[in-house]
Amino acid sequence: MTLSLAWIRRVGDAHELVFASDSRLTGGQSWDSCPKIFTLPRGDSMIAFAGSTLDAYPLLLQFRNWVEFDARACSRERDISEIKKRMRLMFMDMRLHISDFPVGATEADPYDCELIFGGWSWQSGQFKIWRFFWDKSQRRYDFQPVGSHLKVSKNQQVVFAGTRAAAQEARERIIHLLKEKGILREPTLDMEPFEVLRDIIREGHYHGIGGPPQIAKVYRHGNSQPFAVKWPHSTGTGISFLGRPLFQGERVAAPVLDPDRLEFRNAKTLAKRARLERDGGGS
Repeated sequence: MTLSLAWIRRVGDAHELVFASDSRLTGGQSWDSCPKIFTLPRGDSMIAFAGSTLDAYPLLLQFRNWVEFDARACSRERDISEIKKRMRLMFMDMRLHISDFPVGATEADPYDCELIFGGWSWQSGQFKIWRFFWDKSQRRYDFQPVGSHLKVSKNQQVVFAGTRAAAQEARERIIHLLKEKGILREPTLDMEPFEVLRDIIREGHYHGIGGPPQIAKVYRHGNSQPFAVKWPHSTGTGISFLGRPLFQGERVAAPVLDPDRLEFRNAKTLAKRARLERDGGGS
């Protein structure tokens, strides 16, 4: 399983919703270039997943299809709080169309995946995030709002999706990092969740978590932006976009995140800096 996170980043007066994830799919082998964050055609919201792709991909792709071809959903006439309710209804209805169960089974297995859905709500004038999961007590796919799952602190809330052990460790690391910075109780959260995700990927302690980190943002003006990430790999440019390493000479129309400096720059600026550092002229 993977580790996906979403949080509201506050830097000065700027607020933005950030999604981040690793890029590994497993199942007899490890595949480290797979998308786990998906934008929606309406632009003001995104989805990330953790768990089985057999369950997650049909759910999120069919939901994305509905958003694209439902005029009110795609135009944002339907607020994200409304389309979130449609998401739950759709997921439960799709389960009714599973058949040919294994011997002895009388119904489909519970979905083995979690989804994070969030974006800018024009009705409430704020960012909203939900974690979708299989509720064993209710026997249905349901959602939890931000802050109800592995809360970091009252003022700093992160939604986690993934294995319980990895999500719990990520939460504890974020708290430790905020304490080190002396801002645990302050109403601010910058890139600390991404820093923790980056380190967990690099350490490689969890078999299901690996590959380049992915990151994307939703802004208050109702638009979303995926970012490329500077991440070493054996071939190509050393830059990945939504998990996929770019070919040598390939460019994407997206800013690039330096995961150590935590700076967002264009690809040319990062390439120039790398040359200067290689030649001994960098600082």
